[in-house]
Amino acid sequence: MSILKRFVTTVHASVDRTLAGIENHEAVVDAALTESRQAVARARVRLARLEKDGSQQRNRVTELTSQIGLWNERARSVATADREKALACIQRRRQCEQELHSAKAQMHEHEKIIKRVRDSISDSSNRVQALQAQRNQMRSREAAAYAGQIVHKLDGRVGDDVEAAIERWEVTVGQAEVLTDHYVVTDSADELADGFITAEENLLLESELDALLKEEGTNHE
Repeated sequence: MSILKRFVTTVHASVDRTLAGIENHEAVVDAALTESRQAVARARVRLARLEKDGSQQRNRVTELTSQIGLWNERARSVATADREKALACIQRRRQCEQELHSAKAQMHEHEKIIKRVRDSISDSSNRVQALQAQRNQMRSREAAAYAGQIVHKLDGRVGDDVEAAIERWEVTVGQAEVLTDHYVVTDSADELADGFITAEENLLLESELDALLKEEGTNHE
């Protein structure tokens, strides 16, 4: 087995081992990225539900605030004619005020939770992007390092064999180029000859046409 063949066999074995290592590292990182993206997606779904609940709570606060104003107006409108009914309206207003106080407290606490979830999702998304960028960088660094190892082995172990192979390749290509140039010159010579032949044939045709026209003119006379 030649030095070049032994080197190729060695490199192939090294490639298999290196790729196995790369695949294991990438598998770990890719699994982490997949899990992180799924967790962020689930968190966004839950955030959407929280935001929907928050919207309902805000609507409830608005409704209770409106009810308080309404019961105040009702109490004023019947206070002169029916004081007992006016007092009942005041009692309803108090109930609405208690509910409003509770609803506002729940709404504020809910908004804090929503903010924490949003911040957590933002941090997680940034972390996923950072991990993805690090993975891409490691891929590039790994590929560059491996390429450097191959070139180093190439220069150190089989430089002479490879140089000789390149020289033989260059000779083969040079012969092909010479042959191609020959054909190009031949084709150019043929094109030149064809041009003269075409021009000469055209002159003959012109002469025959002139003779035909002259003969026709003579017959008419």
